[in-house]
Amino acid sequence: MKQTYKTGLRNRNWTQVSTALILTGLFALAFHARAQEGSQGNTTIFGGAQMTFFGNHDFAAPAGGTQPGVILTERATASMSYLNYSGNNLTASGVTDVSYVDGYVRKYGTGQFIFPTGDNGFAGQFAASADGTSGAYFHTDATTAITSNLFTGGSYPVLPAGGPFATTSVGAGVGTVSTIEYWDIDGATATPITLTWDAGSNISTLTGGTPGKLTIVGWNPATSKWEALASAIDATSVLGGPSDINQTGSITSTASIVPNTYTAYTFASVGTIDLTPTLPRPFVSALTLNQEVEGVLRLSNLKPNPTTGLVTVYLELGSGFLLTSDPAAATSGGLTVTNGQWNITDYGGTIEYISKPGTIIAAGSTVNLGYKVKATGTISSTGIITATIINQTGGITPQTGDDNDNNNVTVKVFSIIP
Repeated sequence: MKQTYKTGLRNRNWTQVSTALILTGLFALAFHARAQEGSQGNTTIFGGAQMTFFGNHDFAAPAGGTQPGVILTERATASMSYLNYSGNNLTASGVTDVSYVDGYVRKYGTGQFIFPTGDNGFAGQFAASADGTSGAYFHTDATTAITSNLFTGGSYPVLPAGGPFATTSVGAGVGTVSTIEYWDIDGATATPITLTWDAGSNISTLTGGTPGKLTIVGWNPATSKWEALASAIDATSVLGGPSDINQTGSITSTASIVPNTYTAYTFASVGTIDLTPTLPRPFVSALTLNQEVEGVLRLSNLKPNPTTGLVTVYLELGSGFLLTSDPAAATSGGLTVTNGQWNITDYGGTIEYISKPGTIIAAGSTVNLGYKVKATGTISSTGIITATIINQTGGITPQTGDDNDNNNVTVKVFSIIP
């Protein structure tokens, strides 16, 4: 297929063609694409045009030319062109860093389709199932959102429309956003979305070597933030073989998404939190028999990310002292407390605090929980009160919760004096 194709097509029907000669040529092209099922690049689909394969397609090894291995389409929003794949359960195989579609690909039909997209000498495939889904890959930092224009030899303006997409502007639960690549995926019908990576995507670095911290994020034009989308790494990559954050793999949304909801998609690490407890009240630790004092358990969030899930913390005190906590308490030890935002269970010597849905410990902030201690033992008795934050608590998933187990416990010693 070492030809340059320029058509006047504007939709899936063979319409709006200016002459019978062009119409005949296009039908011949459709038959040729179905029969040959292969290409070696050197194909350009000019602005406003489209070309369609009606069967499975193989990117054969490039064999020279000015554009070896690459099928080029126009990316500019006002004159976008497409390579279409029309049919159910089609495949586009043989995609490499030298054989791909530089620009927009669209699918018509049912079944998952792996889009053979790439940019700047890098393949960057994605997958979707819904009829009419289209998209392109951009091997560039979304913060600038500028890639090369093979038509002019220069660069495109910011693409897609609505960019650039600052990788530092993130929603709740998002840590670090990839600065290597992103996708423009379009469509009005909900579909699972799959993004693929290779070693150059640096997924291991992005996630700190923890696969469970990888997520798909989408740029929400309403909030101008990258927002985490529920997703999971595919045990077997859509590209074949096991997913490996050091090599190649894929990650798929766990629910269907209307692609048009987000302007761009890429990888990110989930944002973790670091909660640590302290016991700033009571000031006194030596109590007389039957004396009762008010205490405060303080939880501090040391990370620049808010909690996204329920937080669980325990307060324990040994024999000789009575430990209680009033679920309705608004103050304790002279400080404001938030007991009403927590489910509090007294197990007799152990109190469990679980945050209610919607309760958030903001980034870099603290919350106070109130309790009381009463000396009920004998003179000279001692007791140790221990506050323990549950490991990995506070995240929408364990991977987004508390990630520092070294500061999850604090203690205070009480004694009974005459």
